[in-house]
Amino acid sequence: MLMFHRRSRQEQSPYFSSRIAFLSRWFVNSWVNDYKNWDQNMKELSEMYSKAFNGERPADFVTGKKWISEVDDLFLCHHVNGNHWVAIRIDLRKEAIHVYDSICTLLSDKQMKEECRPFMRMIPHLLNKMLPAKTRTKREKQFSYIRHKKIPQNENPGDCGVYSLIYIECLALGRNFDGLNDQIITPLRLKLAADIYEEVTERAE
Repeated sequence: MLMFHRRSRQEQSPYFSSRIAFLSRWFVNSWVNDYKNWDQNMKELSEMYSKAFNGERPADFVTGKKWISEVDDLFLCHHVNGNHWVAIRIDLRKEAIHVYDSICTLLSDKQMKEECRPFMRMIPHLLNKMLPAKTRTKREKQFSYIRHKKIPQNENPGDCGVYSLIYIECLALGRNFDGLNDQIITPLRLKLAADIYEEVTERAE
């Protein structure tokens, strides 16, 4: 995800819109863990969330762009069921969580929806806190949940992480998933590894 973020910050970004942001795995993991306590005690969200909203955190993912006013869509990889990766696009404007799952038979819709509950419930709370009433009427309604099933599937399980990254890359580029399948996933995995290595070495120089 860091590679995608860095590309989005280039002067000539390859992505279809400048109004997108990528969330780090560390932040998403903290979010999911915080939800367990927040759901029980209804505690206020920590400063970490307000800084993320303002594009000021995490340190490696700073954009300086505020959600809603400058960012419409958030992209992230979500680890579910302890053994599976899915791609998620959060549409802040339409208040919807879009799930792109390469193995739709692994979790039921009910199970997947519960895995997405931290985002569905906590984002409205964050928006209520951060946005003035004239921008958005304060409401507790959860974000809607949409699971996309008519997408290329990982028929030979083991590459859900690669599929998730490819889904996100295609969505960010404004492309569909045509041609994505298990037959080409190995070269795509190698290409991703090479791209990440190149990105890291360029930054180190």
